[in-house]
Amino acid sequence: MAFAAAPAQAGVDQLTLPALKAPRAAKSMLLGVALAGPRIVAVGERGIIVFSDDRGSTWQQADVPVSATLTGVTFAGTHQGWAVGHDGLVLHSADAGKSWTKQFDGNQANALIMAAAQERVARAASESSAAKRAEQALQDAKAAAKFGPSRPLLAVWFKNESEGFAAGSYGLLLRTRDGGAHWELWSDHIDNPEGLHFNAIAATPSGALVIAGEAGNVWRSADGGTTWEGLPTGYKGQLYGALAMRNAGGGEDLLAFGFKGNLFRLAANTRGWETLASGTTKNLSGGVLLSDGSPALVSQDGRLVLGSADGKRFKVVPGAPLPAVAIARGPADAGVAVSGIGGVSLVFLSAQNDASKP
Repeated sequence: MAFAAAPAQAGVDQLTLPALKAPRAAKSMLLGVALAGPRIVAVGERGIIVFSDDRGSTWQQADVPVSATLTGVTFAGTHQGWAVGHDGLVLHSADAGKSWTKQFDGNQANALIMAAAQERVARAASESSAAKRAEQALQDAKAAAKFGPSRPLLAVWFKNESEGFAAGSYGLLLRTRDGGAHWELWSDHIDNPEGLHFNAIAATPSGALVIAGEAGNVWRSADGGTTWEGLPTGYKGQLYGALAMRNAGGGEDLLAFGFKGNLFRLAANTRGWETLASGTTKNLSGGVLLSDGSPALVSQDGRLVLGSADGKRFKVVPGAPLPAVAIARGPADAGVAVSGIGGVSLVFLSAQNDASKP
């Protein structure tokens, strides 16, 4: 989910200015959180990345070569990690989040978008209506490039140390097959003619991929991201995430959640989404599957919205004492780690929080 961070200093290139070390870095606005083995790693405003090896009791600030706001983070295994953020930024860590290098930025994204637009113009030259659309897309790409690296990346996911995706604003979708050494523009592989924002990307238990985005849209890929099918919920607002749960028949039911507590469920092998009662009117900004396969969502006010194993019933319980943005499983499945304004909180769950019970 996108939050506004503090404004950057005028005239400062956030892609070249290293993040400043701050004594209270762990209490800053942290927009993404993930585990690197037992280590908790969180990313946020002004390029701040912090990590904890003692379940959040103490924190260290990582070495980061940029000061742009970071919005998401993921790890493939214990050591290899990627973070994304404003200015089309992708960072990589090979030491479990202790230090980071820049792999990609919005200037490179602009070049990929421009090249793709020029290629479409060349292909469409013989068909007038297609040529007009292609030419308009090229002009839009040129206009966007004048603003510099202006497309934020909002989400990142890796299958392993080689294969991954980064997704973000205006329908920007990137793919890598070599751990981020090279990134491909993948936006044309998904039907999104309006350039709607992609807010989150996640894998399902079966290995399918789901993207949640603007205007109530969900996309799913069953072939590792090569092709995508649209699964619109019919809702017209922002969706900030999607999850999938195994059902009793062995299929996968989808959940999509977002603005003002809106929550939807799509049963396996159906096309019609069901509206569920989330129990809150606050934005649902993040979600994760717990070790038992049940969903846990976090609302913008820091409370947890815990689902039953089948994802049909939800219960609001106390959560983090801070406005929240992101959620991840805690170390060794010890509760959940919630990040937001004021840092990261580890929230431990108890039996009375079971949403399957009244």
